[in-house]
Order: sequence, then C-alpha cells, then structure tokens
Amino acid sequence: MKDGGEYRVGPGMTSLLMIFFVLCMAALAILTLQSVQVEGVLNKRTAHATVAYYEATLQVERRLADIDVKLVEARAAANGDVGAYAATVLALQAGFPATHASDGAMSFSPDVPSDALPLRFAVLVGENDEREIQVILHIPQSLTGPRYAVARRMLVNIGPWEAGQDVGVYVPGTSD
Repeated sequence: MKDGGEYRVGPGMTSLLMIFFVLCMAALAILTLQSVQVEGVLNKRTAHATVAYYEATLQVERRLADIDVKLVEARAAANGDVGAYAATVLALQAGFPATHASDGAMSFSPDVPSDALPLRFAVLVGENDEREIQVILHIPQSLTGPRYAVARRMLVNIGPWEAGQDVGVYVPGTSD
C-alpha cells in the first residue's frame, strides 16, 4: 500500500506558469522602457542647461576681460587724477544694463577699500531669460594695486514664479 500520494503537475499548470512568467516579463519591460524615456528627457534637459551655463560663463569671462582692458586704459588716461578715473568707472557702469541685484547684495570685502566703486553686470543663461549670472566688482579708486576684486559672482533665478507653475518635473507621457 502506498503511504503518500503522488503529486503530478499537469500540462494546464505548466501553461499557467508560463503565461504568468510572460506577463511579469512584459510588465518589467514596460517599466524599463518608461524609465529609459524619463532618463533620456532628464539627460537632455541637463545637457541643455549645462551648455547654456557654460556659454554664459564664457560671456562673463569675456566681459571681465573687456572691463580689465578699459580699466587699464582709464588708469593711463587719468594721469594720476582719481576723480577722472572714478568718472570713467561710473561711465563704464552706465554702459551696462540694469541687473536684478539689490543694493543689499553689495557686501564689501575687508580687502577692498571702503571707497571702492561697485560695478555690476549680468549675463542671461539660456534662452528663456529666467536665470542670469550676476557679477559685482569692487573697483578701488586708487590708481595702484589691483584694478578690481570680484565681490559676487553667482547664478540667480530671476524668472517670475506663480503658484501652480510648472517647475520642470517630467511627467511621463508628455513630451520634453
């Protein structure tokens, strides 16, 4: 007499297991595809933002080089007259468009004389005019020593923000 029953897996159970396995693999494939699409969009956005930032940084460096040349020329043209040099610096500032920096952002460094003249400029980052690199220079009125010191150089979000505004989070099923 047999003590235990024999358990057999019939052809129906094998088919059910195979269907379940195929469905699980299809679900994993769909989730993987969606994850790849999200990562692709985020990578594209990151690449565009990085390129725009470095292009703006290049513009900042070029503008600093132009300012440096103009300050050298202004020192030479001043012939020791501090007032003429200060007037040239103020005229140089007037040539730049207004920035979004507030006067409270003008923190003076202890290394720069208290009578240093501020010179501000900004370079927009990207095409949507929502970020800019702000640069604030301190220009000592003395005609010797360093021509300027960088007091502030930072990336600032200047775009308007409203409640309910899209903050750039990718929503699956949408383009970019």
